[in-house]
Amino acid sequence: MTNIIRRRPMTEFMGLRNDMDRFLSDAFRSFFDEGYHDKFHFRPAVDMEESGDKIIISAELPGIKKEDIKISIMDNKVVISGEINEEKNVEETNYYLKERVRGKFSRSFTLPSPVDSNKVEANYRNGILSLTLPKAEEAKPKQIEIQSD
Repeated sequence: MTNIIRRRPMTEFMGLRNDMDRFLSDAFRSFFDEGYHDKFHFRPAVDMEESGDKIIISAELPGIKKEDIKISIMDNKVVISGEINEEKNVEETNYYLKERVRGKFSRSFTLPSPVDSNKVEANYRNGILSLTLPKAEEAKPKQIEIQSD
């Protein structure tokens, strides 16, 4: 007598998926272990929007002094950089957890259109850096008048 075994391909795929999940979890476990965060650099969250004849960039830079932030514009690219300094205490401290990132950071963005770098405004309040970049005259839309014969 012959036994008929019903195949369930989806069950086999789920088993394969579980094996892959387990493999990746084990392989990258040390990647996210405590202490590894020191190898990551601070990368501020940024929004860039276009509003009429200007581009507005907002960057989250909490706990950074405005003197420690540098902004440069060159060749249609904006670079926001700076440094987060670690506060040094005279007393010796034993940390139980240390997650805050310290050190230098830099973000650069290619602008969607040329800007007038002489009219850029920078504001820093409550840990948010706001840049207002007026578009250059050649980047602004122009109305063309139609001539008739």
